[in-house]
Amino acid sequence: MPSSSSRRQVLRGTGALAALGALSAGGLTAHRALRPAIDPATEIPLWSQTVVYDADGRRRTVGARAGGTAPDDGARLSSDHPGSSPVRARAEEFWEGTAAWRTSLSDAPGIGAGLPTLAESALRDLWVLSDDLPAPAAGWSDSWRYIWPRDTAFCAAALARVGHVDTALSALLHLQSLQGSDGWFEARYDPATGQAPDRRHRQFDGTGLLLWAADEVADAAGATRREQVLEALDPLITTSLSALHTGTRGGAGLPPVSPDYWEVREDAVTLGIMAATLTGLRAGARMTGAAAAHEAAETFAVLLEGTFGQHGHQRYRRGGGPDSALAFFDATGCHDVATPAQLLSLRTSLARPGGGIAPGAAWREDGVSWTPSTSLLALGLARAGEHEEATAILTWLAAHRTEAGSLPEKVLFDGRPAEVAPLAWTAANAVLALDALRRG
Repeated sequence: MPSSSSRRQVLRGTGALAALGALSAGGLTAHRALRPAIDPATEIPLWSQTVVYDADGRRRTVGARAGGTAPDDGARLSSDHPGSSPVRARAEEFWEGTAAWRTSLSDAPGIGAGLPTLAESALRDLWVLSDDLPAPAAGWSDSWRYIWPRDTAFCAAALARVGHVDTALSALLHLQSLQGSDGWFEARYDPATGQAPDRRHRQFDGTGLLLWAADEVADAAGATRREQVLEALDPLITTSLSALHTGTRGGAGLPPVSPDYWEVREDAVTLGIMAATLTGLRAGARMTGAAAAHEAAETFAVLLEGTFGQHGHQRYRRGGGPDSALAFFDATGCHDVATPAQLLSLRTSLARPGGGIAPGAAWREDGVSWTPSTSLLALGLARAGEHEEATAILTWLAAHRTEAGSLPEKVLFDGRPAEVAPLAWTAANAVLALDALRRG
């Protein structure tokens, strides 16, 4: 597991486990009373400014605590990288493949002056964390150098939208090859071996989110290639949809209890798992056209409203406070779950002094903004048509990159980037939000 300040670990201190039990029973107030005081001005180092290929063609972190110097041109190649190398050729091919998308973004009305620059940074981050790998790595610091199904889903959707359908499809095919026969995925995989690097609990959200990603990639492929993409991903689609049907009894029951993007063991179903299940059921219905799939998706939507919806879509069925997982719905096209007011309220209910948001109200109060949650909210708002608010968040992300231009995992109370940079999920969210603004 990554460091104690990672997005993969929360609330492990005194009283935290008892607090989670209080949350599942709606005891947010009790949780705050039990939780020890946290310094709202927590200091976390920046481990690197970015990731580059060095002169020997090896990926390495540079800048900040990693040492070394990041290139001035914003590229993810060291200043002494050979002018002619396979890596440079792949970098140029990737960049050329996004040219049409970048031009359309710059030409789109309402795109702020700094947002094309954010797009360039996010694209370079996506490239350096996915190049010559079976699927994008979450980051390149030691504990992040793995493939998370959840992160891969968003990265694949982003890569397809900017013109790299084949790269996106390849990433999904790799996850398809790793999927369990019951449709579940491990929390993460080693890119070299395809094995889980530890004994973390499996996570059910990858199943639904990868179904959504398959639908996104098929849609981005266009009418001429859609069927080809769907045929290639048929094992993933069939197995995943079957797992969602089995796990929810055809949409009539809550999905299995599982860790979600908070990466902690849970005793109750979370909003994040509910969101991934609904979006997976709907994506499966769209791709297969099966009447049973449509019925299951509709049934589950009613169940969601009658359970989580009755208490304001909090982290747990009856409590737990606001959670940034609410943004998953609009981010993945489920626009009939949260109202615009509910989505917009996350900017205040989860606000951190640095300008971003925390993953949830139950998260440790240390003043740290988390860019995966903040960028997910930007994506949800952009796809929900709340373009002004989405633009404001994207502008904030652009202003809080590292000096090398990469998007970090965290932003401290005073606006400094911290811990891991770059982070693939944040980059993918930013690209998808910009794409939504581009398309209007």
